[in-house]
Amino acid sequence: MPSVTMNAQEVRPVWTSEQGSMAKQTAETRWAKIIQGTVDDIGETAVAEDVDDQKRAESIAIQIALKNIKKEIEQNKPLTYVLLHGPKRMNSRRFRPLQDDGKPDIQAWNKQLAAIGECSWINCPWLFGECYMYRRIQMILNSSKHWQNYDVFKRQKDSTFVKSRAAVEELASRYIQIVADTGLAQNESKEEAKKLLFIEMTEVALWGNATDLSLLANLTLEDLQNLQGHAAIQKSQRNIVDNDTNDVWTYLQRTTSHANRQIDIVLDNAGFEFFTDVLYAAYLLDAGIATSVRLHTKEFPWFVSDVIPSDIESLFEHLDSSEFFPGRKYLDKLIPRLRKFFQAGAITTTTDPFWTTPFSFHEMPSKAPALFKELQNSYLVIFKGDLNYRKLTRDGLWPHTTTYEEALGPLGKQSGVKILALRTNKSDVCVGVPTQSKVDALNEEAPGSAWVRNGKYAVVSFNEGQ
Repeated sequence: MPSVTMNAQEVRPVWTSEQGSMAKQTAETRWAKIIQGTVDDIGETAVAEDVDDQKRAESIAIQIALKNIKKEIEQNKPLTYVLLHGPKRMNSRRFRPLQDDGKPDIQAWNKQLAAIGECSWINCPWLFGECYMYRRIQMILNSSKHWQNYDVFKRQKDSTFVKSRAAVEELASRYIQIVADTGLAQNESKEEAKKLLFIEMTEVALWGNATDLSLLANLTLEDLQNLQGHAAIQKSQRNIVDNDTNDVWTYLQRTTSHANRQIDIVLDNAGFEFFTDVLYAAYLLDAGIATSVRLHTKEFPWFVSDVIPSDIESLFEHLDSSEFFPGRKYLDKLIPRLRKFFQAGAITTTTDPFWTTPFSFHEMPSKAPALFKELQNSYLVIFKGDLNYRKLTRDGLWPHTTTYEEALGPLGKQSGVKILALRTNKSDVCVGVPTQSKVDALNEEAPGSAWVRNGKYAVVSFNEGQ
């Protein structure tokens, strides 16, 4: 096992060949299914009545190209390989470069592909291989004439969101009754209740991709005001293996005098999770914690369900639909309130090409210095979800007791970036567990490191960057 104090560059990222890893399981069982899903989606869209003949004809070539990626994965084709040549049979690394699709990032992709070393789909750095797969999908669409702006995952996003009807309607009612209609969030005489409300709203954002609201404390206004929510909060936090919620609250209370309190949220999944993120942004504004909130989306369809710009209006279209969400009593109060935040510029959206690169965030200062500077100037940067956490920690096989600050590398100590990660554990990396005895207890409770991968455990990890 690597030393807890080792340098970030010395920590080996997880590979898809790692026995018993989530990486191996994903590469062997999920990737080909994801590609087949895109093939099916293109095919289903192409036969719709409103699709013209040229677009329909082009869909055939796209499906063939996607099937070729699937075949590469199933046959474990090399991404790079060593070629023996010359009189002394010197080794040279060869790879099939990504073809120019008119986007400026192709050269950087090919440079990293050439430098990565001999590898194949099921024997490569997991983070790179997975990002590479999604960029290959987008390359095919970018190179088309009629499908360049098509989201191959939209149908799946929409279907998943509609299934969360009960959770959406429940959260709408709770937000209106507890936050919007009471003024509790800014009541100076209810400091402890305000803290409990912050904890619960943060947990809503944390567990946002788990639509089972039983995971949440589900406190009533009376519970919060009478401080009867402590037991419920503690129970709901049992599975948070690195919990810095108190540290975040302390930071926010210590810095209320800051004039510009812009909070950045680097988004994860569309649908229900994005709904909880927008609700969390509204809460941060209603509570006076933030003066503005900026939401960071991906430039193109990424990791199946990540939020792209078109998902924002799609969210409101779904919420406005009485067919999808018939329980209108509280939604009809909430939706105009949320729209007003966007219209007034209190909530804004942005994107950056860096979010859809294979680079870990350790490389942000050198690869995306302007973005890094923006985040340094932010009051708080909230990274949502598993992929962002993997990138924050370089997807490294750190000992679980490694401090979060150390695993952040250049984004940690003295970086000037105030980072809060809200992540349910769904991969092989997890740091910040306080003690080895806690790790041992978790391994006994969820054998085979299931607590790192099954999505039932989580982290609320904060670092002030000092």
